[in-house]
Amino acid sequence: MIRLKLLITGMLWLILITAGAQTKRISGKVLDAQNAPLPGASVLLKGSTTGTVTDAEGTFTINAPANAVLVVSYTGYLAKEVPVGQSTTLNITLAESPQLLSDVVVVGYGTQRKRDLTGSIASISQTEVKNLPIARADQILQGRISGVQVTQTNAEPGGNISIRIRGTNSINSGNEPLFVIDGFPGAGDLNSINPSDIESIEVLKDASATAIYGSRGANGVVIVTTKKGSSKQSSINFEAYHGVQSVSKLYDMMNAREFATYLNDVQGLINQETPASAKALPYTPEQVAALGEGTNWQKEVLRTAPISNYQLNFLGGNSDTRYNLSFNYFNQQGIVINSGFQRGSIRFNLDKKISDKINVGFTSQLTRSGENRALVNTAGSTEMGGIILDAMRFNPALPVRDQAGTYTYLNGPAGYLELVGNPVAYANKVKNQYNNLRGLLNFFADYEIVKGLKLRSTAGTDFNYASLEYYVPSDIYAGSNSKGTATRSSGNRYSWVNENTLTYDREFNKSHALTLLGGLTFQEFYNTEFAASNSNFFTNLLESDNIGIGANVLPPSSSRSKNSLMSYFGRANYRFLDKYLFTFTMRADGSSRFGPNNKWGYFPSGAFAWRVIDEPFMKSVPVVSDLKLRASYGITGNQEIASYSSFARYTNNAYTLGGGTRVIGLSPNNIPNPGISWESTASLDFGVDLSVLSNRITFTADYYYKRTRDLLLNVSIPVSTGYSTVLLNAGGVQNKGIELSVNSVNVNSGRFKWTTAANLSANRNKVLDLNGEYERFVGTSSGSLFPSASNGATSVLRVGEPIGSFYGYVFEGIWQTPDEISASKRTGVRPGDPRYADLNGDGVLDAKDRTIIGRAQPKFIYGLTNNFTLGNFNLNVFLQGVQGSDILNLNRYYLETGGYINGNKLKSQTQRWTGPGTSNTIAKANSTLRRGTGITSDVVEDGSFLRVKTVSLSYTLPKLGSISNVLKSANVYVTAQNLFTFTKYSGYDPEVNSFGASNLSLNTDFNAYPNVRTFTAGIRLGL
Repeated sequence: MIRLKLLITGMLWLILITAGAQTKRISGKVLDAQNAPLPGASVLLKGSTTGTVTDAEGTFTINAPANAVLVVSYTGYLAKEVPVGQSTTLNITLAESPQLLSDVVVVGYGTQRKRDLTGSIASISQTEVKNLPIARADQILQGRISGVQVTQTNAEPGGNISIRIRGTNSINSGNEPLFVIDGFPGAGDLNSINPSDIESIEVLKDASATAIYGSRGANGVVIVTTKKGSSKQSSINFEAYHGVQSVSKLYDMMNAREFATYLNDVQGLINQETPASAKALPYTPEQVAALGEGTNWQKEVLRTAPISNYQLNFLGGNSDTRYNLSFNYFNQQGIVINSGFQRGSIRFNLDKKISDKINVGFTSQLTRSGENRALVNTAGSTEMGGIILDAMRFNPALPVRDQAGTYTYLNGPAGYLELVGNPVAYANKVKNQYNNLRGLLNFFADYEIVKGLKLRSTAGTDFNYASLEYYVPSDIYAGSNSKGTATRSSGNRYSWVNENTLTYDREFNKSHALTLLGGLTFQEFYNTEFAASNSNFFTNLLESDNIGIGANVLPPSSSRSKNSLMSYFGRANYRFLDKYLFTFTMRADGSSRFGPNNKWGYFPSGAFAWRVIDEPFMKSVPVVSDLKLRASYGITGNQEIASYSSFARYTNNAYTLGGGTRVIGLSPNNIPNPGISWESTASLDFGVDLSVLSNRITFTADYYYKRTRDLLLNVSIPVSTGYSTVLLNAGGVQNKGIELSVNSVNVNSGRFKWTTAANLSANRNKVLDLNGEYERFVGTSSGSLFPSASNGATSVLRVGEPIGSFYGYVFEGIWQTPDEISASKRTGVRPGDPRYADLNGDGVLDAKDRTIIGRAQPKFIYGLTNNFTLGNFNLNVFLQGVQGSDILNLNRYYLETGGYINGNKLKSQTQRWTGPGTSNTIAKANSTLRRGTGITSDVVEDGSFLRVKTVSLSYTLPKLGSISNVLKSANVYVTAQNLFTFTKYSGYDPEVNSFGASNLSLNTDFNAYPNVRTFTAGIRLGL
């Protein structure tokens, strides 16, 4: 009986064990957060060596017991453990790992494992911004990488972008980074690059990373890599989006009745003060009473405009060949009437494996773009103006067209207002068409001489043909004096480059690894320009198509220039025990731009990184997943000056001799300087890379210090030499700051995922030396704006202060009574005039009372991205901000200034001073004091802002039965860009600089094209 019980018990245990050990066939699919398949993902039975990998569709099958746990992993994604349970079919979604994403990053002349980097390099992939309706590739960087400030200096379609990496290094030379597109250095900006073609963008920030580019690396380097083909599967991808744009904010201007009342007040005060020259008021009381809102000229020149984009992409190949062929058409109509930008591009990239030792290929692009520009300067105005500013100051009592349907010709009433033409007529009838054809082609060949030793040779060309067609017709005010003006101009920019590198990569005894790089490059740049103009046309029908019919032929102009660069460079990367990392770089540049005494410059750098995580003592700190400390020091250069600056140059002069004969002669226009050299920037960087909680949170911090010396400055010299300045290497600038970035996987459970990426940067800029000078007055503005303010200077360069320091008088309110003026002992002012601080207390307001009244450079910049995934839905919210930056609002200077009656004013003028106690902010109607004073602190505003830059919601459609055999993926999305902006700035938008990338007129808002709010809807299909 006992034996029977034991036998039965044993059989039951055997049945249970057998049942537990029984395996079943599990099938499934591994996907990313957007439900795209992940081919090649590893699926492993936990605690065993049994496993498989996913196929091209991301699917897998594996035999596993019911109590098994699958460990699923994929490069760039967080590993995930999935219990099998009772399931036979599994869909597994992996979240991107902030630490492992872009495991291999592109560096100068090669690639490196991210874990082996010793320098400060940031990377961003195109998939992170694929739902954005962006026109330019450089907009991808905005707010997403620490230490990089991207500013839309001109919001006009096709307008410029300014990029500053770790501050402003130069005063007179360029501050934009070097762009490298598919290995082609010095490829200009990114305006002609289709953003959808980009695979990744790397930003090289410290000297360890940028010294390999020598005399062009001081401002940082942006490396753009476009998409290549796939050796695993072929695919066809189509994407399209369409949307609308509108201005998010308008200036609040006076309406017709308010402006008529204002004009009458101004003239009435003038009549009281100068009765001998009194004249009638512009409007009678009956006319004022009959007026209402009138014409809102801002709304007449602005519109809701469409934006659209279409992309078709063919990718494929096999183990020997990869290709990528893409077509793109982008069309962005401007919110200013009759402005817009169109771009069509073709890209073909090919890689071919000839043999086990030889690989060849090329990247190529051809882009045609056209831009109808809304002009900044309005010809015919007595002062600098433009469509935007003229729309604000044009009399709202006047209609756009008269009863006959003809455009209102001129601002009025005549004799009381500045002569300004109808801005709507100007926008619609002036032709300002800019066309551009650009091609970029780069061939490469790789040859493995012996194992570990590779030769790479590239040859490429970048050509750009630009043309301008400009015509101002004679039937609008701007063209009335000239009876029509036409201009045709063209410019060709061409460059070629040949680069040859040897790379040796080898490991020794598993403890040492050495990578050596040596290279030789040649590059030349050519530029030619031609322009011809004419005026006095008897017909407007031909516009600029036949400028020969104009009666007033103007002298044509043409130019040609060339510069070249020859370079030697080398880099050594050494790893000891895979945790002690060393990098040494040297580049020698010889440039034709500099004098014969300084043709060659040498740019070394060194860096060390310690992978602390790989030390034995870190095993006792399991919460830390990765820890690396970095330090680097090096010297880079800036050679961005005009060609032939070191040589004696001549300019042509025209003379009329006796008898009316016109002759042309040449005369010197500079003092040559054979000693001119590049600006040199010494850079020190300390950094830490930290990951915790199995890489769920990653943190990167950098501190840097940069000192630029040998600034290229135009130094004043005695006029007895025949010249006023000479170009010298003199002066210095300092930048120092911190950069912080954090990436986290907040939730990764079930169908819900939430990740966050944040960055913050603070840079402090300081002028160290101005060739012995203490300060210089600078700034770009019209002399007619500030006739007595140091030749229109709006800023000061001062030792110890940052570049971009606004300089003027401190506004203290409004003079209220004669007794108040008497007590102050001030002269030349009246009640109702603005009151400015007498800083030196001498009772006289003069240039000695000016001071720094604002600073353009921000205290810090930041960005925050949150990405939420729930099932097939994905929500991306991106915030961008700037803090502590001031803006010079020259629009307000015009639109709030009383006395000088140039046109309509801001509605705030309805609260102007009319007697003691009525206002302490807005001067009386006929006050002229500000006009001759120059800029004052009340028009320098806080430009800080927090912007909800992008909100994008997408939905990935599930598989649709038999359609899945053709349609592999489908995704629809809606996106809002520039949705909300929280700011105290009173202008259209705080992200502005009317003078582009100018170093001396930062953050100046004058007649700027307004930024836009955009709503788009799009679809992506994969076949």
